[in-house]
Amino acid sequence: MDDLRIDWLRNRVYDALDVHQKDAFQELLTRDNGNAELMITEYLDEITEDTHRPLIFYKLVLEREEDVEVEYGT
Repeated sequence: MDDLRIDWLRNRVYDALDVHQKDAFQELLTRDNGNAELMITEYLDEITEDTHRPLIFYKLVLEREEDVEVEYGT
């Protein structure tokens, strides 16, 4: 990433959401052919003292149930 604002934002999001996957933010930025990165950059470019629009990041934690066959013999 060439934009230091996005690097700074990534670090804040990782800290706030307790994210440990290093590629998670990069995956977000490349989503929809880079549309997410474009939207974030446009958001950062439009910020002025009169602008009061939030930028919200969140994570979903899902439990996954998995069936595992285990051989049991006596």
